[in-house]
Amino acid sequence: MRDGFMFCIHMQNMFREKTPWRAPWMPHILPNVVDIVKRNTRKTVFTRFIPPQSADDARGAWREYYEHWHEMTRAEIDRHLLELVPELGGFASSDNVFEKNSYSAWRSGEFRHYVRRYDPTAIVLTGGETDICVLFTALEAIDRGYKTVVISDASYSSMDEMHDTILDFYTTRFTNQLLTLSTREFNCLVSATGG
Repeated sequence: MRDGFMFCIHMQNMFREKTPWRAPWMPHILPNVVDIVKRNTRKTVFTRFIPPQSADDARGAWREYYEHWHEMTRAEIDRHLLELVPELGGFASSDNVFEKNSYSAWRSGEFRHYVRRYDPTAIVLTGGETDICVLFTALEAIDRGYKTVVISDASYSSMDEMHDTILDFYTTRFTNQLLTLSTREFNCLVSATGG
C-alpha cells in the first residue's frame, strides 16, 4: 500500500453531536481514524459535507431533501457543526480539506486535480457514511481504475444494519477491485509494504 492515498470522509461535528444527522457509531470509530491519519498524514485528504444556505438554493431532488432536513441547512445550523472533529483538526489544512455538497468526493474538480497530482495506485477510505458517501466515493474510485480499500472499523453509518450490509456488498461484489480491512490489518499491510 506504498502508493495509497487516504480519504477521510465527513468526520465532522454534525455527525458526532446531537443533530438530526448524528451517527452514534462515529465516536467509536474515531480512534481508528485518528490512528490511520497519524500514520499517513502526508497522504490524507479530508472532505466536509457542506449543505446549501437554504432548500431554495438546492437543485432538483436535493431541494426536496433539504426541505425535509431544513434544520441542517447553513441558514439554521450552528457553523461549528460543519467543522472537522477536534481530534482531526490538527491534521487538516487549507491544502488537504475539500468541501462538497453531493455524495461522491469526486464531484469537486479541485479534489480530482489534487488526487491526480499525487497519482496514487490505491484509495483508502475512512469516515462516513459507509452506505452513502463512502459508497459513492468508493464506486467512483473503482470506476476511475483505483484499487480501493474501505477500513471497516474506521467507517461509520447511522444505521448499524446498513453498515454491515454494505461491507458485505463490498466484499462479495467487488472481489478484485475493493478490499475491506480492519485498522489493524491495514496498518500491518502498510508496514509490510514499507508504505
